[in-house]
Amino acid sequence: MRTKPTTGQDYVHHGRDLRLDFLRGIVMLVVVCVHLEYVSLISMLMWERLGLVSSAEGFVSLSGVVLGIVYKKRLLKEGFRVAAIKLWKRAWQLYTVNIAVITSILLLQYIPAINIFSVTHWVSPAGATIYPLFPEAGSSWLTILKQALLLEIGPHQFQIIGLYTVLIAIAPVVLYALSKQKTLWVILLSWSVYLINSWLQYRFTSARFEYGFPTLTWQLLFFNGMIIGFHHKRVFDYLCDSANKRLVYAAAVLLTGFMLLALNNPEPVHWPWHTATYGNAATYKVMYETWFSKSRLGIGRILNNIALYVTLFAFISRYWQYCYKVLGWLVIPIGQASLYVFIWHIYLVLLFSNMPLPAYNNIWINTCIHIASIALIWLMVKKRFLFSIVPR
Repeated sequence: MRTKPTTGQDYVHHGRDLRLDFLRGIVMLVVVCVHLEYVSLISMLMWERLGLVSSAEGFVSLSGVVLGIVYKKRLLKEGFRVAAIKLWKRAWQLYTVNIAVITSILLLQYIPAINIFSVTHWVSPAGATIYPLFPEAGSSWLTILKQALLLEIGPHQFQIIGLYTVLIAIAPVVLYALSKQKTLWVILLSWSVYLINSWLQYRFTSARFEYGFPTLTWQLLFFNGMIIGFHHKRVFDYLCDSANKRLVYAAAVLLTGFMLLALNNPEPVHWPWHTATYGNAATYKVMYETWFSKSRLGIGRILNNIALYVTLFAFISRYWQYCYKVLGWLVIPIGQASLYVFIWHIYLVLLFSNMPLPAYNNIWINTCIHIASIALIWLMVKKRFLFSIVPR
């Protein structure tokens, strides 16, 4: 018997869909733990354990969904001009946040007691390669200023906010097209740009984030998320309608397959035990670079993310009361203050990298570090610590 799709009223609080805040909160917990790069019982479950995906894809796509919901309301209430101006103001705010974070790290280097290596260099998972992300010692202030203003320097843990800044600056164009019922055109253009850039590998700006998150590639997640947000009632009702449960089951089966594939990784990050072996390491590496590359946003990674978030969204919708009681108190506040959390977690990375505890390489100590970091972030959000100064 077909049941009616849910109205979603149980999930709505002050105009917010708490399911999205729930998912964003989970993503932000993953961000905090994977950027505190210590092997713990928590990090072992977060580094490509739900398939070949990362928190970055979830952050970008969910940000697009939320923006589509919020700015459709503003568009209908205040008109396109006001909505566009507010988007550009948000982009400017994010840009100034980037500059503030970069400046704070440049100033911290003059304090001898603080080691800033963890946020000024990127170290490959195997530790074989180290890339400097800030100017060399002795660089002129003019050079440093130019690189900062163009976001050519900055901690790798914060680079995705640079991408977010550029995407929001472009978002009014997409919002206008959606308001004129050109959704199909937006989809076709977004996918065309993605596919072309998969071949060209063109960098839209000179910013550092373009190496890990090329704008013309990663726009696919953000703008398609924005489309989902703009049409969220129809999309969400469809996913929650029991008549469409086969789609959810198919996504769950596909997700299971991706999880099994991830178990075959011959060099899993933060996974100290033997993994399953379905083939040789060389074949796996070629497959990963071809279909699951993070920077190029391989089509396999996109499918993995679709399967993951369709499954998670359907699950928390179906079992909302249980999810809310068990984890809602933790993840919803964090999800609602995701930019705030993103900013502060940079300084958590600095804090713990300047302590001797991680150097012990003790999984129990590292687990305590991750738990303490999550608890501290949650407490800061609940107490609204410096909310009047730090953007949310």
